[in-house]
Amino acid sequence: MTSLTQAAPTTARTGQPVRGRRLARFTPYGLIGPAVIAFAAVLGYPLVRLVWLSVQDFGPRSLFTGEAPFVGLGNFSRVLGDADFWHVLLRTLIVSVGCVVSMMVLGFLLASLLRLVSNWARVMLSVCLVLIWAMPMVSASMIWRWLFEPQYGVLNWVITQLHVFGDFSAHDWFSSPGQALFLIIVLIVWKGLPFIALTLYAAMGQIPDDLYEASALDGAGRWSTARHVTLPILGPVLAVLVLLEVIWSVNSFTPFWVLTQGGPDGGTTTLGVYSYLEAFTRNDYGGGAAIAIVTVVLLAVLAVLYVRRLIASGEVTA
Repeated sequence: MTSLTQAAPTTARTGQPVRGRRLARFTPYGLIGPAVIAFAAVLGYPLVRLVWLSVQDFGPRSLFTGEAPFVGLGNFSRVLGDADFWHVLLRTLIVSVGCVVSMMVLGFLLASLLRLVSNWARVMLSVCLVLIWAMPMVSASMIWRWLFEPQYGVLNWVITQLHVFGDFSAHDWFSSPGQALFLIIVLIVWKGLPFIALTLYAAMGQIPDDLYEASALDGAGRWSTARHVTLPILGPVLAVLVLLEVIWSVNSFTPFWVLTQGGPDGGTTTLGVYSYLEAFTRNDYGGGAAIAIVTVVLLAVLAVLYVRRLIASGEVTA
């Protein structure tokens, strides 16, 4: 009898860690559960509706009758068989690569500069970066439009006053696809640069100073230190930033629409603009939805391959 009463507390005590471990196993799911539910509620239905719309022949007639015949993969076959789609896809890839490479290089240099300047200069520069990042893209695009306006643009006036490149008083920057695309890329880089710079600056602050001191004792210069110390340690952060910027660059819509609406002659049309034009200009809502689904699939495949490559190389652990 005495042995049984003594064994009961022992069993209870040993059971508590087991229940604690079981509870700890489900704690992460409980923490991310509300975010997953909110994400599914906000984006779940639109995504399902978009998928369903992409397999329907939904045109202007469907808006009045409510009838949209099921066409299966017909919209996808038509979109992928269109030569314009592949031109737009190539242009989107070129824009994305240009934006991401520019932002990563300039962001790293700007983050390094933040570590070298004095405290007051760092604060002022950080405030300017945050203000740029906080500005809505629509407002930034409108300001960009005014800066490069042919008749009253500030840039044209400055270039004309320099008397170096001739008279630019009536030069229309957005009449040439090459110039318009370049200006849009510059705008996207300018708008996204603060996020990259401030994130890398915060990550650089976590690198121990001992590593830099050891590198200096070995006689390494700034470039060697950045190459062999800073960049390897920042590898996981850089990997996440590259992936995010690729997604954001491909999905960029506002600067293209506000500045050129995909023109001139479709020279600045990217996948986001192409999907919008297909749906709301040509009234082919099924085709526009198919283009959007193709964009999502391409980004998902790219993200999976990119992450798997990073895991295989050891830069990011699973």
